[in-house]
Amino acid sequence: MARLALHSALTLALLFGLLFAVATAVLYVLEAPLWLALVVALFFAGLQYAISPFIIQWVHKIDWVTPDSIDSGIASLIRSVCHEHGLREPRFGVISDGNPNAFTFGHYPGNARVVITTGLLEVCDTEQRRAVVAHEMGHIIHWDFVVMTVAATVPLILYYIYRFGIRVRSRRDGGVVLLVALGAFVAYLISQYIVLLLSRVREYYADEFSAHTTHNPNALATGLVKIAYGLARSRPPAEKEEQMVTASAGMKPFGIFDATYGKSMAVATAGAYGLTDDGAQATTHAADAMKWDLWNPWAFFMELRSTHPLPAKRIRALGSIAEKMGQARAFVIPDRAPESYWDEFGMDLLASALPLIGLVVGLAVGVGLGFAQAMPVTGFACIALGLGIGWLAKLAFTYPMGRFAPGRVASLVGEIKVSGVRPIPVRLEGQVIGRGIPGLYWGDDLVMQDDSGFILLQYRQPIAVLEFLFGLFRAEGFIGQRVIAEGWYRRAPVPYLELWKVHMPNGDTHTSHNRGLAFLLASLLTAGGLIVALMGMAGQM
Repeated sequence: MARLALHSALTLALLFGLLFAVATAVLYVLEAPLWLALVVALFFAGLQYAISPFIIQWVHKIDWVTPDSIDSGIASLIRSVCHEHGLREPRFGVISDGNPNAFTFGHYPGNARVVITTGLLEVCDTEQRRAVVAHEMGHIIHWDFVVMTVAATVPLILYYIYRFGIRVRSRRDGGVVLLVALGAFVAYLISQYIVLLLSRVREYYADEFSAHTTHNPNALATGLVKIAYGLARSRPPAEKEEQMVTASAGMKPFGIFDATYGKSMAVATAGAYGLTDDGAQATTHAADAMKWDLWNPWAFFMELRSTHPLPAKRIRALGSIAEKMGQARAFVIPDRAPESYWDEFGMDLLASALPLIGLVVGLAVGVGLGFAQAMPVTGFACIALGLGIGWLAKLAFTYPMGRFAPGRVASLVGEIKVSGVRPIPVRLEGQVIGRGIPGLYWGDDLVMQDDSGFILLQYRQPIAVLEFLFGLFRAEGFIGQRVIAEGWYRRAPVPYLELWKVHMPNGDTHTSHNRGLAFLLASLLTAGGLIVALMGMAGQM
């Protein structure tokens, strides 16, 4: 849910960004007064609020259906909530995608839309589906569309005060205005994090609403384990075939489910939490997956920049609600880490900073050997050499090329010493069940399921347009295929596999050239800097 909300926001930002940037540039060139800039900012905020729901409907393949045609439990819950709160029932949509997800959008509670994926129907049991939809209903009841729109307008206004305030620094009172503008910029940065904090708080309230509405907080907790960590597995083939016959008969009239395609999305539960037939082992896998959120230092910093709380914290909060209701927690998570992970975190930061360190060292050497000797070319060559060496060192750390050992999703998500910088080279075998962003017809990321769970496959290429073209024309052909994916398992904070190679059943291999091009550019920079620096020093001698 966090990933889907984030990418919906990014999609809207792309559509509004260009127009907003042009308008800002025009105002700036024309030296418009601050009050006019603020009016324009408020206009754009209002425009985005007004048309965002229509854009979301446009970029996602949503089939609008009646809840009763999908799940009578969901339908009864929606009717009950709306009756209790005097609301009109929201429009209900389904995205035909194996990636389990749900989201809601709209202008106000009276015209809200709730959307789920077919993957959610397959992964979650009846109670978990009700709990997830109740969470979305909580957003509607709490007017979160309006609250977050108003909150997001504040950073926008502060940014405009900063941008248009610094222009008047040359006037008689320019010094005071400049201080105000700089203060507005600091407030703008702080307000961004406050808005994200508000969003995370409202997620907790939506979770609480779900818990009290369903009287089953553990249903949402176990559902989150499946959705957030991918800990769900396929049923045995016989059960899978039987399920598909039933599901296709009920959904096909609405154009949202095809029996042939559906076989790639049969990831319904098996056992207590869909991990294994052994409920104790399922709980262990889930608890292991949550340890990264609670113990890895990267988790804290990444949550600060996230619209949603870390799943483990939400699950822990739901456990507290369950205890207050006289129920046992679904998961018991150890409070104390067995060791400190700050040393790995420090090494990750060092690896991330290696290009900058190389640049600084190269600059220092270049000043002594080049610029101080009136040889600027040699100086710049030393800078390039330092940057290239630092870049190569970082790439070697972030893209280790050892053996891509076979792995399983359930085991990978339990790894704590992993981050967006520190990966695990791994080889996974499974079936592609959907897109990373359900229903987004140009989405380039995919979701793959093995016998223990499912994971996001991040497709990266050196040029962004190549990713777009892959998503638009080729990604659909991967869905339903059984593939072998090689790449680097990372967590930031969502577990994902950054793809290197994908081996198809017909023998074709699709390769990401992102790492290769980066190594090529870093090597050329290093070699070029070294050659020019040596030639310069030789000439000096």
